[in-house]
Amino acid sequence: MIEIQLLTTAMTAPRGLKVPAGTSVVEAYRTALERGVIDPPPREPLMAFVDHHARDLRSTIDTPCRVDLRGADDLEGMRAYRRAVRLLLIAAAVELFPDYTVYIDHSLSGGFFGTLRRKVEDNGNGPVLLGEIRPCTPDDVEALLEKMRELVRRNLPIEYLMMDREEAQAAFAGFGDRTKSALLGHLDKDEVELYRVGGILDSFYGPIAPRTGLLETFGLVFYPPGFVLRFPTHHDPGRLAPFHEQRKLFHIFHEYEDWIKVLGAETVGGLDHLTARGRSKELVLLAEALHEKKLAEIADAVAGRHHPPRLILIAGPSSSGKTTFTRRLALQLTVIGHRPLVISVDDYFQPRERTPLDEDGKPDFERLEAVDVESLNRDLIRLIEGGEVHLPRFDFKLGRSSPAPTATRITDQTPILMEGIHCLNDALTPAVPLPEKFKIYVSCLTQLNIDNHNRVPTTDTRLVRRIVRDARYRGYDALQTLARWSQVRRGEGRYIFPFQETADVMFNSALIYELGVLGKHARPLLEAVPESAPERAEADRLLAFIGFFLDIPDEPVPSTSLLREFIGGSIYREE
Repeated sequence: MIEIQLLTTAMTAPRGLKVPAGTSVVEAYRTALERGVIDPPPREPLMAFVDHHARDLRSTIDTPCRVDLRGADDLEGMRAYRRAVRLLLIAAAVELFPDYTVYIDHSLSGGFFGTLRRKVEDNGNGPVLLGEIRPCTPDDVEALLEKMRELVRRNLPIEYLMMDREEAQAAFAGFGDRTKSALLGHLDKDEVELYRVGGILDSFYGPIAPRTGLLETFGLVFYPPGFVLRFPTHHDPGRLAPFHEQRKLFHIFHEYEDWIKVLGAETVGGLDHLTARGRSKELVLLAEALHEKKLAEIADAVAGRHHPPRLILIAGPSSSGKTTFTRRLALQLTVIGHRPLVISVDDYFQPRERTPLDEDGKPDFERLEAVDVESLNRDLIRLIEGGEVHLPRFDFKLGRSSPAPTATRITDQTPILMEGIHCLNDALTPAVPLPEKFKIYVSCLTQLNIDNHNRVPTTDTRLVRRIVRDARYRGYDALQTLARWSQVRRGEGRYIFPFQETADVMFNSALIYELGVLGKHARPLLEAVPESAPERAEADRLLAFIGFFLDIPDEPVPSTSLLREFIGGSIYREE
């Protein structure tokens, strides 16, 4: 017998329980309920943390440990819920459209945009291609939704199993899923975790809910040429999150589709296929050329207006590469005859004693009230009208700004480039007339997917970027970056994402090859996160995530690349 410590989200302290070695997590939970060791939690557990490692409920306990049970009212529990809902959709599509497979394309309005694609037979060592899209009709989407509900009513078990990697690779090839078979071919593992509902076998790279009857809340919206799979949030697991149109975001995701399709790199398996064949330099050159082309197009869009805007506002979430983007856009504007002035909203922070505080009583630099909006607008208008301004420089050590000794004056050919968290919010620049503004949203909108059913989360790409940059330039280890990440995400949700559709243009800062480069930098940082830290589970998840990518060397990455902002060697930064 071994003693474990059980904890649910409804408990403030763990309770001890003795179980035989080899007992599954779910069996231990049921035993604890039967013996009255714990009370039933508000939401049935969907996954667990075993000593800070995310585990499926069907995994076994072999040594004394602490087991934290999580339901849909927890972030990680909701991830397990969402994976299971995806499996529901995949199983429903197999029954209704046997010649097609679901392709989970990208995030949209808190859910996932997906399509039905024709199955492609294994073509040996050739490119990893996806089949053609079958445009959905409203009736198709309604049929899929009803079939998913039927699977919920049947309360089918979702089986958890470990399978030999080569056996799994052959099974997926037999199902017509080359994306998974190619990915497993490059994976450095002997066994892989798989899930099965009915006769459908799949992989999801994280714990999943144990049965379909637990999946009561989901939605499916017709969104040509496919659909949007909708979910609740862990804050309100019994209700679907609101659905908002995001046409600009949808368009920017799909701009890159044809390009990566030509390369045969729509998924990580396809990317690894090209990398293994020595084509990583070509990938770097093509991706960088695409960035340069898009930057030139944005510069032309600014200059091509009948009345060229005087203020170019740039915003985006953390680690989107806004600093390098701003410098490169300034160069493109110079090439076509402009003389841009770059200023930072950060230089207009309020003095430290006037900085608003967050819920924990700490300075909250992300709130709009942290900015001296009045001074910022006074200086902007003075510059636009041809006056002189002694621009401020904020000293973070002293907690206040001081004016530059030299005055700045601009001409009609000088657009002002300003980057900051609130730049898409007109409340930051109320004194500047709308026709004088041009708004740009910059974000790392990863189009690459792990396989047919598992996307590369844009948030994870940004987090890996930040971990690498923080370690190199800010002296933070991965543990510190992971501990701060939820606060960063909260600020983005409040101050950036609600305004993204107001942008005049969007720039996708993702580079198809970047995780192959970032992975080797991030791996030792993540491996150093202590086993005893709660952030260890997130470190494990990211290690598994970057483990899908074959390493790509730094050398082909040019010094002008946006990626150099994170890995070092940027021409725009003094090392």
